[in-house]
Amino acid sequence: MHKKPNTPPILLFTLAAAGTILVFIEIIMKILGSSLCSSYGCKTVSQYVRYGDITILLLGGGLFLLLSILSRPGSQRNSAFRDKLISTILCTAIASEGFLIGYQLFRLQTPCWFCLFVAAIFLLMGIVWMCSGRWEVVTGFGGCFAILILFYLILPVHSGESLGDHIDNSTLTLFYSSSCESCTEIEALCIEGNIVITKVDADEHFDLLTGLSIYEIPVLFINGTEEKRVLIGKEKIKEFLETQN
Repeated sequence: MHKKPNTPPILLFTLAAAGTILVFIEIIMKILGSSLCSSYGCKTVSQYVRYGDITILLLGGGLFLLLSILSRPGSQRNSAFRDKLISTILCTAIASEGFLIGYQLFRLQTPCWFCLFVAAIFLLMGIVWMCSGRWEVVTGFGGCFAILILFYLILPVHSGESLGDHIDNSTLTLFYSSSCESCTEIEALCIEGNIVITKVDADEHFDLLTGLSIYEIPVLFINGTEEKRVLIGKEKIKEFLETQN
């Protein structure tokens, strides 16, 4: 009797399709100037992406879409090659999520809930794929775990404080130093324009700022409902404050 080629589990396709929809909704919202994620971790990470955060979203959405196509119900052509390709994509995606989550947890110390949700979908897909007998995906989990451990060892939490501890309850948070003339000038502008800011001594939180690769003050964190940004340096902060008057 001719053996019918194996097809991927329907749950794998369902998760891939859900991930595709989720990421492309975020892409559309980004284009419109909004986001599904209100976490500052996401906004901070996006500023360090070489070609903009939309690049990471397109890459993630493309992987989900490709997995959806490969695992679609009734797909039986070139099953051996297809299965290897699915395994390779999942291994790569799961290990990559280890880097993104590790960076947010141990360097920024502020997780992005959208990124965590996307990572959870990839992890669930890996588990489903392993349960169907494709144990090679365990290498992706191993890579993810190894990256998290390395981040933990190399970038340990120094003070237990996170960015959210300082900015969650304030729309504008200024990291300053009493010996910084530019900081004094920014404070004066805020007083003159009746702009309410929360001041945080940068000298007392050196580890937190350097963990974000910020080595210059003043630094203004904007934590608005529709806008979340980090402005570094006097000139950029002055330009923003002038729009608030």
